[in-house]
Amino acid sequence: MEHQYYLPKTDTGKVIWLANFATVLGSYAAALNLAAGVVTAVQDDSAYFGFVFTLIQPFDEYSKTLTAYKNALRDGSPSPIGVVHVPPVIAGAPTLVLAGIFQRNADLVQSIKKNPAYTTVMGQNLGIIGAEINPDFATIQPQPKISLKNGHGYLTWKHEHTDAADIQVDHGDGAGFKDAGRILLAHYLDPTLPAAGTSKVFKYKIRYVVSDEEVGVWSTPIEITVTGF
Repeated sequence: MEHQYYLPKTDTGKVIWLANFATVLGSYAAALNLAAGVVTAVQDDSAYFGFVFTLIQPFDEYSKTLTAYKNALRDGSPSPIGVVHVPPVIAGAPTLVLAGIFQRNADLVQSIKKNPAYTTVMGQNLGIIGAEINPDFATIQPQPKISLKNGHGYLTWKHEHTDAADIQVDHGDGAGFKDAGRILLAHYLDPTLPAAGTSKVFKYKIRYVVSDEEVGVWSTPIEITVTGF
């Protein structure tokens, strides 16, 4: 079963993930034979990144307040405006760490997963196993994109954990959609061109294939104007 990447995409998610990783890692340090200071370094990374992250909102709010003050000072009616607001205070900073927090912790995760003592339970508790990917092959529908490449229709799409895709093409010749083949790669360059100097609207649609069987539904047809040369 395939899994999503374990690391969250948002900074909020990264703060939460790293805090858990730093908290749980110590309980496995001996079993994984981690070098002295590894757990402390992760804890320092978590503390400092979380600290800096918490500064963003108050400074964002201060920036908005300062901008409003500046605008009132510039354009407001003649009246008392008060002194400029005091900026947030940075206090109690934890141990400073090097840049590249999540790259070095991703490297650590990789080394942990290669450790002979590593288990799935460890991975789940450490948060280094992403959620299972369970696509619904009964309803899955491709979302291809079309463009011109060297004057030819060029179709691209995402695999979405399938094996291949069947392609149908309508070359505007009155024959409607015809099979263009089963493609393993997630792109297709149409070799067909209209007669030289003429243009036609080419239409394309695709359907996913898993274990040599079509699954889901056909994509909504997309089209592009192609000119022969």
